[in-house]
Amino acid sequence: MENKSSDVELSGMLANSRSDDNATRAGVIAELGRYMYRSDARKRLEEIMIGNEIVTMRVDAAEQPTRYGGEEGLLAVLNELGRRQDSEVDYTAYMLSELDNFGEFPVLDTALSINEERLTPDAKRGLTDLRALMQR
Repeated sequence: MENKSSDVELSGMLANSRSDDNATRAGVIAELGRYMYRSDARKRLEEIMIGNEIVTMRVDAAEQPTRYGGEEGLLAVLNELGRRQDSEVDYTAYMLSELDNFGEFPVLDTALSINEERLTPDAKRGLTDLRALMQR
């Protein structure tokens, strides 16, 4: 069961993630990753990953579900990789590659272990593109 202080803390983070101030929004992204087990935090990170106007915030937001969101989190990121076919999503792919290549998180092994039936067409495209980038 969640305690009141963590609920209040998360509420503050969610509010800060909608701030008009870019630095405030950027500063809370990694903190939201600690709450990936909460649907409201996961949803907000996915919203940032998909719709923020600042590329670095989208990349930072994608890192959190990759690292801390389990299979569901990585699937959301792979879906976004495959859905967006523009040069800005390349930054997210590079981040995933770096996490894997530097041994910080086994992105490719984790992605390949996901039951293929769970992969949407976009996620399959995202995984294919990631494998091509990583040359594996």
